[in-house]
Amino acid sequence: MTATESREIASRDLRITEAPDRPPATGNRGPGIIRRRLPVIAVIVAVGIGFLVGQSTSSGSTSTQKPLVTPAQISSAAEAAQTPVDDRGFSKLENGVQHNHGFELPMSVSDRRELSREMNLARETALQYPTLADAERAGLHRAGPFSPGLGTHMIAYQNYLNGPGAGRMTDDQIRHPLAWIYDGTKPDSPIAGLFYSANVQDPAGFIGPNDVWHHHTNICIKGVRGGIDTPLGADRDVTAAQCNAVGGNLIKATGPLLHVWVVPGYEDSQGVFAHLNPAVTCTDGTYNTIDESKIGTRATVCRDGSE
Repeated sequence: MTATESREIASRDLRITEAPDRPPATGNRGPGIIRRRLPVIAVIVAVGIGFLVGQSTSSGSTSTQKPLVTPAQISSAAEAAQTPVDDRGFSKLENGVQHNHGFELPMSVSDRRELSREMNLARETALQYPTLADAERAGLHRAGPFSPGLGTHMIAYQNYLNGPGAGRMTDDQIRHPLAWIYDGTKPDSPIAGLFYSANVQDPAGFIGPNDVWHHHTNICIKGVRGGIDTPLGADRDVTAAQCNAVGGNLIKATGPLLHVWVVPGYEDSQGVFAHLNPAVTCTDGTYNTIDESKIGTRATVCRDGSE
């Protein structure tokens, strides 16, 4: 470009600046048009940057950003998933595979409302005797020793004949369980749940399909004043010799039984109708028990001797 051409361009720019009211020439890309096109330009720039980043990543260029999960962390998580969990002896408590409750089955909204009413009634019943001392004062008798996962069963012998039948449980039957369950053997041991015994093999029980009843096998029973005791506990698959040693009689199987864990603080993580309750432990926090031959007259089967 010559000096003359440069001066002509500068002179033309000066005239435009001094006459702002002059309409722009056709095809002039003034500031207004640029402002209107800024969003389009921004999109083009963003796409371009994204493309360049993608090209940089795919071409193997080094990035300063650290990965969210490192290979070492993935390996550590995989190893942790394969590590056995210490259940503190809980898995050894079962007596029979019939206690598997599986995934909860669906219920209608109206049935849920009715179940809620029944659960409130059961909770009120449980809290009638908030401690083991209250149960004793009401004339209830201990049946068997305390067992982790099961607690101490305080039996109301007069309720044997009031058990559920083939039809739905009535309110009166809900109010008269066979036993109240306590977390311990001391006078101030708190209530944890209720225990029902049915008079038929396939009881309807509470509303809905989720009250899975269980039974026990090879149970040692012994007659005591006013009723029947289970001196070796319910979840003990005992032998005839072990039962004879404590002066009992061995029965092959019980009828349908049901635990209902409705007391606040003892909600069962396996379900309100689950057989075992992980919240009920020995004093040391485990579920470790002694051998049947060592129970004798002990009030607990806990290995730590807690009573």
